[in-house]
Amino acid sequence: MIIRLLGPLELTGPNGVVPLKGAGQRTLVARLAIRPGETVQRSALIDALWSDNAPVTATKTLHSLLAHLRREMRDAGLEELITTRDPGYVLHAQADAVDAVRFAKLATEGRAATDPDQAAETLREALGLWTGDPLADCRPSDWVRHESARLAELRLDVVEDLMFADLRLGRHAAAVGELGSLVERHPFRERLWELFMLALYRCGRQADALAAFQRARSTLVGQLGIEPGTALRSLEAAMLRNDPTLEAAGASVRITGNLPADVTSFVDRPEAEDVMKLMAEHRMVTLTGVGGVGKTRLALHVAQRQEFTDGVWVVELAALRDRALVPHTVAEALQVVDQTGRGQLAVLTEYLKHRETLLVLDNCEHVVDHCAILADTLLRSAPGLKIVATSRRPLRVYGEQVLAVAPMSVPHPASTLFAHRADAAVPGTFSITPENEGAVADLCRRLDGIPLAIELAALRVRTLTPAQLLSRLDDRFRMLGDGGRSALPQHQTLLATMDWSYDLCSPREQLLWHRASVFAGSFDLEAAEAVCADGQLDMDVVFDAVDGLVDKSVLVREEREGIARYRLLETVRQYGQSKLREEGDERQLRRRHRDWYLDIAEEGERDWFSERQAATVGRMAVEQGNIRAALEFSLTTPGETELGIRLAGTLWFYWVGCGRLAEGRHWLNWALSLETAPSEARCKALWVNGYVATLQGNTAAVASLVRECNDEATLLGDDSALAYGLYVLGAAAVFDDDLDTGAKLLEQAYTRHMELGHLNSNVIMSRVALAITVAFSGELDRAEQLCVDARAECEENGEQWALAYALYVLAFVATARGDVVNARELALESLRIKARYDDLLGIAVSVELLALLAVLTGAAEQAAVLLGGADRVWQSVGLPLFGSANFAAPHEQCVMLAKQALGEAYDAAFARGNAMTTAQVVARAQS
Repeated sequence: MIIRLLGPLELTGPNGVVPLKGAGQRTLVARLAIRPGETVQRSALIDALWSDNAPVTATKTLHSLLAHLRREMRDAGLEELITTRDPGYVLHAQADAVDAVRFAKLATEGRAATDPDQAAETLREALGLWTGDPLADCRPSDWVRHESARLAELRLDVVEDLMFADLRLGRHAAAVGELGSLVERHPFRERLWELFMLALYRCGRQADALAAFQRARSTLVGQLGIEPGTALRSLEAAMLRNDPTLEAAGASVRITGNLPADVTSFVDRPEAEDVMKLMAEHRMVTLTGVGGVGKTRLALHVAQRQEFTDGVWVVELAALRDRALVPHTVAEALQVVDQTGRGQLAVLTEYLKHRETLLVLDNCEHVVDHCAILADTLLRSAPGLKIVATSRRPLRVYGEQVLAVAPMSVPHPASTLFAHRADAAVPGTFSITPENEGAVADLCRRLDGIPLAIELAALRVRTLTPAQLLSRLDDRFRMLGDGGRSALPQHQTLLATMDWSYDLCSPREQLLWHRASVFAGSFDLEAAEAVCADGQLDMDVVFDAVDGLVDKSVLVREEREGIARYRLLETVRQYGQSKLREEGDERQLRRRHRDWYLDIAEEGERDWFSERQAATVGRMAVEQGNIRAALEFSLTTPGETELGIRLAGTLWFYWVGCGRLAEGRHWLNWALSLETAPSEARCKALWVNGYVATLQGNTAAVASLVRECNDEATLLGDDSALAYGLYVLGAAAVFDDDLDTGAKLLEQAYTRHMELGHLNSNVIMSRVALAITVAFSGELDRAEQLCVDARAECEENGEQWALAYALYVLAFVATARGDVVNARELALESLRIKARYDDLLGIAVSVELLALLAVLTGAAEQAAVLLGGADRVWQSVGLPLFGSANFAAPHEQCVMLAKQALGEAYDAAFARGNAMTTAQVVARAQS
């Protein structure tokens, strides 16, 4: 496949040329092909077709044009060339298949070639791709005009590069004629005049060369009102004195630039190699990230490893306040002086046009728009220029590669940085030792791995130990106060760094920063709108404010399950929290935050008995920090405990179904101790607390909890709480090996639920609990039927959590019948579900059963390893096997058989399993 844009537009496929009907189709192909493999938004396609004059039917017309175009392509054997990819379309083609893209690649290769023969050959190949004016048969939109002008300009740059390569090869005589024609057609391109003068001079025509300069000057002064640039004037002066270097083709002088020397050691970090790779392949790299994350140091470290003929130059922009002076500041750094009255950007363009230079633009965020204009202009006119920028937001320049610099990993390299800076503060007195390494790591972790904060903390070892520093971090902005007199103002204290970032934000971005500080961990856009929007901050502008804070590296963007989420680093969050407190709005925002996550919890409870159950597990895991913050606010703020107890009870599915038994008991006990007035929410919290205690094997606590629940439920007429109380009491009786009482209570609970019209996971679990109870009593057929019915209910409703327990009981029944093959399949399926939910209790009982099945099939070593692994999991759940003799009987059988088979080797195999993580235990059980 070939796409030609550098002349009459042509698209050729396996079956021949695609007949493009009309300028509209050709424009669409051009707009997509100029960026092969990249998504082009629908709005960009509409702009390419109509500019600012798009009709009201633009979207519909675009779809129609694309539909016809795809049909034509299909006939030419290019059925999948253009496909939809939100928010637009993408043209699937190799870069070399598009002549304009290949031309740009060859131009770069030719310009970078050190061998003049190779350079000339590559550049001629590039020019050979042109067959006419680019995009001439497309619609005359603004985009087409801009793109054709860009391509034409790039072609002239390549022509100039080719002429230069020919002069390096000594072909000055052949070049004179072509250069003479070029300066006539393009009289304002000073590089062409330079090359023309040099070709004449090398042909022994010094007078003609000097006359050419006068013609050039006359043209520039007469028609543009400007004097020739520095390079052209310097060339004339060199010819007047017969400078011998003019005869030496390709001679160059090494210029070092103005890179500062290191005054402290650089602690290596993985991003350094990433930046090096980006710089090798691209001309513009921007390092973004929160203030103090180490962007400048990383940029300077990478720049020190670069070699550019005309030097590496650092431009420090932090102190600049007048945005219009960005070009002047760059010129001063480059030591370029031009007092002719020309604009400084034009001076820089002229100066850098033929130089091989690296610019480091440091701290661009507060002058980002003017930096973007400067970078774009210079990169287009100076092919030998590369730029590394540091900024808290991208410059959004064409071709820019953005690398977000993350905080340092803990413990390393963050602890290493702390050690280096602490030792520098008090030379020879500090090092990482077994005694302080934990405190240093915790300190770095509490400081979010931000290098500036770590360095400021390290200075304090002159008076405090790492452990003492750690204990004082609650007021980090006061403690981390002196970065040294030589530091930039915004880096002299951690507070100054935050103030610098804050001042860059718009008022609504600042307001969102304050309010987002109530989130613990990450949050999504919907949460931001619900919690942060009000009369001061309209919901309609929250997205723009979020986008702005992401752009300025205040918010860190993450992606979970295809959803964008955002978070504030703890240091940044504390700064926002201080602003929120100054406004007096903290309690109001925390209440709105709690209300939102109460809604999330109640939605999760509703979704638990549905096909959305697995998604609920994922969502609750992501929202764990916010759930905890909502509970803490409710239980520590006067007047909020009623909703706190409601939230703690609503989360039963999270405590029980997602392996959070101990945490559930913590919150439930706390909430119940504060809220003593009878209510339905309190009744629910009581039976849920009893439920969790039962599963932990703490059946002694259950009776009083359920008794209190029953008393209050009877007073309130809360029949639902009474039904759930029966279920909890029945389960506790079974775990206490009182099978008759357990069966009776579980039957009553199920009957009561049916009378109330309940059908949910706990109702099904009452049947599963009854099934294991009758199975222990030897009623295998009844147990099987109960679980078959439960399995059908689960599968019909998309329920997985209770299903896994039903499968476990079915596996238990199959084992008792001697059907080990079916039993293993059922137990493995139960384990797979429980592992996805991180349900430690379910994992433990499934692994126990799989261990028994292993020893029954001759795999005694596997059984011993699994027994060790199950023991490790039980340590995180509660009393192993609930302290129940009935549950322990298969375990004891497994231990006996494994020890008989392995002898002394049993203990070693058990120890291997006991040393595993839960994930490793699950993997071993499935092997």
